[in-house]
Amino acid sequence: MRQRKQLEVYYDEWCPLCAAIRRRLERWDWLHALRFRSIRDGQAVSEMSSRGISPDALEARMHVRCTGSGEIDSGIAAVLRLCSRVPLLMMLCPGIWLTIKLGFGERMYDWIASRRMIVPAGGCLEDGCELERRISP
Repeated sequence: MRQRKQLEVYYDEWCPLCAAIRRRLERWDWLHALRFRSIRDGQAVSEMSSRGISPDALEARMHVRCTGSGEIDSGIAAVLRLCSRVPLLMMLCPGIWLTIKLGFGERMYDWIASRRMIVPAGGCLEDGCELERRISP
């Protein structure tokens, strides 16, 4: 039963915001419903590519895949599905669902995602890091 409800969460480990959210979600995942996969892992990218999700799409938006059904959601729909699996976040589901139905949820998600910072592993120099802003397509 747990396997049926488990979500694979594809996130960007080079994004400090994404990594911080992952750590918080891991603490709140009392039901062990989430399994995190980095989009910087070649195997994860290859598996998603075989399901029709390009590396560029993975970088632009968070994706979740239901391990039981194989369904894949991205963007605000992925956030909604993720929140539905984490007890502390379930109360957010009606509001997120409403943003989707009113037509601005995806735009709001894309606005936030396009402003996240990317810090490539091994990309920092002794005198600091150059932070790259994610530019959405």
